[in-house]
Amino acid sequence: MLTPIKKNRVYEGVAQQIKEQIEKGIWKEGERIQSELELAKTFQVSRGSIREAIKSLQMAGLLEAHSGQGTFVSANACEKIRASRLNEKLNSAEYFDDVLECRHLIEVHACGVAATCCTEEDLQYLRENYEQIIQYTLQGDTENMNRCGMEFHAYIVNMMHNEIISDFYQSIMQALLEERREFFQNWYQLEITESHYEHMELIQAFEAHDSVQAQQIMGRHLDRKKRGKKEVN
Repeated sequence: MLTPIKKNRVYEGVAQQIKEQIEKGIWKEGERIQSELELAKTFQVSRGSIREAIKSLQMAGLLEAHSGQGTFVSANACEKIRASRLNEKLNSAEYFDDVLECRHLIEVHACGVAATCCTEEDLQYLRENYEQIIQYTLQGDTENMNRCGMEFHAYIVNMMHNEIISDFYQSIMQALLEERREFFQNWYQLEITESHYEHMELIQAFEAHDSVQAQQIMGRHLDRKKRGKKEVN
């Protein structure tokens, strides 16, 4: 049910309620919405606030204007709302532990698959990446060390040749990069060295095509990060 909007940040409140109407299926995809005047009466706000709300929803791809016909709910509005909500969760500290759990599930499984199908070209990439990680560590270049580390992990996930998983993993990489920064800022050099060494152990497991060993190493590697996060907190 629609309710009157409070005066602070009026158009955002209107836009949020319209999104909720679309998500609940009350305003269906492809359906024409009410006029600005009708919406202003319903929400008990000015037409200017309604106009701003509609403009923001058009920019988000949830509404679209048809010349001479009015404003309609976009054909894929619900999908875009779900994608937007997922993106908000991925970038929220509240859901950070859930992101780490997704990482654990994906990467441990990916290591098992990668170990069975890796090529010499794959192994060469991982070896060169590992060497770069060590060089940046010795130089004290934490930013590039983190970047190379994430590229190492992302490459393993991509070795599964599953575009859906790869795209999802890519979507959480920024949160994972922040996690790596926190890890390396708060842990001792010995722990950092052991974390790097586990990268080499993974390469060796891939060389032996030992999927069980590769999964165990990755599980231990990621569990180290979880322990580190708990101790910091």
